[in-house]
Amino acid sequence: MKERRRAEEISCSIIRRLRAASGEWVSGREIGDALGMSRAAVWKHIMHLRSMGYRIEASTRLGYRLLGPEPLHLQIPEGICSRLIMLESIGSTNEFARGIANESESWTVVIAEVQTAGRGRLGRGWLSPPGGIWMSIILKPRAPPSEAFRYTMAASVAVCRSLRDLYGLNARIKWPNDVLVNGRKICGILTEISAELDIINYVIIGIGINANMSASSLPEEWNATTVSAELDREISRGELITRVLEEMRALLESADVYREWVGLSDTINRRVRIQGFGDVSGVAESLDPDGALILRRDDGELVRVLAGDCIHLRSAEQSTGSRSEVSRYAQG
Repeated sequence: MKERRRAEEISCSIIRRLRAASGEWVSGREIGDALGMSRAAVWKHIMHLRSMGYRIEASTRLGYRLLGPEPLHLQIPEGICSRLIMLESIGSTNEFARGIANESESWTVVIAEVQTAGRGRLGRGWLSPPGGIWMSIILKPRAPPSEAFRYTMAASVAVCRSLRDLYGLNARIKWPNDVLVNGRKICGILTEISAELDIINYVIIGIGINANMSASSLPEEWNATTVSAELDREISRGELITRVLEEMRALLESADVYREWVGLSDTINRRVRIQGFGDVSGVAESLDPDGALILRRDDGELVRVLAGDCIHLRSAEQSTGSRSEVSRYAQG
C-alpha cells in the first residue's frame, strides 16, 4: 500500500511539472533530479501516466511534454460521484447503467465518449459523436414512484443552471425533457425507473449534451445547436459535467426544484401541439408538480397531458401545419 501511494505521489509530481511547463519540453534528467530517481524510473512513471490517458510526447534529446487537455475522467474531481465509469464506446449509457444498477451505489455515473445506439423517448435514436457529453446517472432515492418526474426536473434545471452560469447561455426547458438555447435543442434527458408499487428501486437519468461539436454536423431538420457553436469556442467537458452533477445534488436536496423548473419553462404560454398519445393542440397554461402539462384547447377545455411529443408552434395557423420549429429527438 505504501509503495502504491508513493508511486501515485511521484506520478502526480511529474504531471504537475509537465502542466507547469505549458506544453514546453521538460528533460527526463530534470524530473529525475527533482524527484531523486533515475531517468529509467521516470520513464516507467511516464508510461503509467500514458496508460491513464495522458497524452505525453517523449524525445530522447528533449525529454517530455504534455499534449492537449487531460483525459475527461481526470477532469472530474473525486467525490462528485460514488463511482465513475468511463467508456470509450457503448451502445447506450442508459442501457449499460440499467445492467449494473441493482449492484451499484447511488450516484454511480457512466460516461461514454461515443454512443453507437443512443436511445431517446419512444424508441428514437440519438446521434452521439465524439465531443459531446453522453452520461447516465444511477440514483437510489427510496422514494415513491409518484416522485419519479422530480428527477427529470432536477436534471433539466441542473443543465440550464450550468449553461447559464458557466457560459452565459439563455438555456430554457421545453416540456417534458429538452433544454433549448435560442430555440434550438442543446440537451436531451431520458429518465428510466425500476419500481415496486410503493418504492423506487433505482432511477437512471440519461443526459446528452451537444458540447464540442459543430452544429452543421447534426441533421438540419433536428433544429439543434451545440455549446461550442453558441460560444464559437470549445469548452471543458469535465467542467460542465462537474457543474451539472453539483447542481443536481443541490437541487435534489432542495424544495425548490418544481418552482425553478416552471420558471425556466420555454413551453408555458406557447401554442403547442402534443402528439404520441393522441393529438391535441392549444396553449400551454401551466405545469403541475408531477410533471403534467396543463393545456387549454381551442374549445376552451383544460387538458392534463402526462406524456407525448410537444411541438412548439410559431402561430395559431400552424396548429395543422409544419412542426419544424423544435426538434423531437431525446437522449438515452
